[in-house]
Amino acid sequence: MTAPHFDPFALGDDPFPHFARMRAAGGIARGVAPYPELADAHYVFSHELVSGALKHPALLQAPPGTYEEVRRKLVDHAPMALLSRSVLLADPPQHGALRRPVAGFFSRPAIEALTQGLRALSHELVERALADGRVDAVAGLAVPVSFWLLQEILGIEIEDPWALKSVTRRMASAFDLRRAQPPAASAEAYRECQAFVEERLARQAYRPDGMVAGMVREVAQGRWSRGDMVANIVFMLFAGQETVVDALGNAIVALDRFPEQRALLERGAVDWSSAAAELLRYGASVQYAVARIAAQDVDLGDVRIAAGEAVVPVLGSGNRDDAVFADGDRLDLTRPPAMSMTFGTGLHVCLGQHVARIEIAAMIEALFTRAPGWRLDAANAERRATMSFHGMATAPLILNPAA
Repeated sequence: MTAPHFDPFALGDDPFPHFARMRAAGGIARGVAPYPELADAHYVFSHELVSGALKHPALLQAPPGTYEEVRRKLVDHAPMALLSRSVLLADPPQHGALRRPVAGFFSRPAIEALTQGLRALSHELVERALADGRVDAVAGLAVPVSFWLLQEILGIEIEDPWALKSVTRRMASAFDLRRAQPPAASAEAYRECQAFVEERLARQAYRPDGMVAGMVREVAQGRWSRGDMVANIVFMLFAGQETVVDALGNAIVALDRFPEQRALLERGAVDWSSAAAELLRYGASVQYAVARIAAQDVDLGDVRIAAGEAVVPVLGSGNRDDAVFADGDRLDLTRPPAMSMTFGTGLHVCLGQHVARIEIAAMIEALFTRAPGWRLDAANAERRATMSFHGMATAPLILNPAA
């Protein structure tokens, strides 16, 4: 076996300079396995190769053959068993059967209908924080906003978003790149989230026009199993807010790092939606896509991927590729729209891409219009200790009511 050329575990908090070097060296390299059940993997870094890997029909989540034993080992752990039944890791035709009934709830018109409520809540939270002069953009803004929108989509009440956030944050360690088995706490967190879902299903505590009610109808009509339903509700509760919360923290840090870009928003020179799109590109909350497995020999660039080998698209690297985004390691809120890899592409493109854009736009708008002059308390900001999920554990802001 060829010695590994890329080690994602050795990059620290700022992997982007190394990503740039990997793009310059050809954009694809063999490297350390993203989790211990695999021997190694091919990592792809350029925008072209990341997009190609995500769209390739022979790069699947769980192809038959030699990978089946690896899959069995992975799903021995409860959170990974959850992922294996979710829309994220389903291959055709199961992927379509799971995606079709829920896709409409994430459509642009459906999400835009919630925009006014989302903006009102964001403004209310910022105005309330002005009395204290401080707010953590993660816990005080992103968590309640993202869970509010998620409950509107799902049609279930989330009475304590911070408690549920604690659960999903512990779940995340099972999905991160890792050298060893996931910690036991991640499996316990999954059981807590499952119990939350089961309790609401048992009481039929869901609105008839929400996504959960739609899933219940899929089960009743025999198109889904009950296990499919529970797994996908749990997955929505996890993925539907985890990435948005991280994205806002990243946006705050980016605006602090590039004050000339922040000034554009302060002057009203850039609209909130355009700013959100660029902030999501620059500060993508998921750096590494879930590994794809070659169902047959596949050529990516100049490299032959043998059947059964893993390919890991590095989304955060594709988003910084100068071939698509001029000076890609720089935030530029005036940048013309381009094909960001933040939400993936192809068959598994993120259902929640419209959700994330309007959430980031609404929260940034609230900060600049209700608390002008806010600044990041950088000395007390803390980044999450993960690799797959790139975000802030805390992003404390100092507010200036007099402004």
